[in-house]
Amino acid sequence: MSDAHTQPTDEPNRDETARDDTAWYDLLGFQRDLLLVAAEVEAEGLPKGLALKQRLEARYSDAINHGRLYTNLSDLEDEGLIETEEIDGRTNAYCVTDRARELLAGRRDAINAALDAGGEDA
Repeated sequence: MSDAHTQPTDEPNRDETARDDTAWYDLLGFQRDLLLVAAEVEAEGLPKGLALKQRLEARYSDAINHGRLYTNLSDLEDEGLIETEEIDGRTNAYCVTDRARELLAGRRDAINAALDAGGEDA
């Protein structure tokens, strides 16, 4: 998802403007990791930003800046890969969309195919 793909819009409803042709390699590495973490945390309950940040920090060597986290969550929402649900006036939950699940499943299949193509040690 490069800046070239991001087009300003006056559309009030993000669902109508969300891209449905985003490919895995259009996303930044951090955004890919964020999608994986959001899918993991979602199974444990409502994935709040703080939970996503903590999970990412467990994987990264440096602390995750709030601005980086929330900017990328917003970009993923613009792409139709994350949905935001307001919990209260200050807290949101971030859930992966069906489109994001398709992207994640596609990566799983591609990784499995690559590993299978490598052959087996006999």
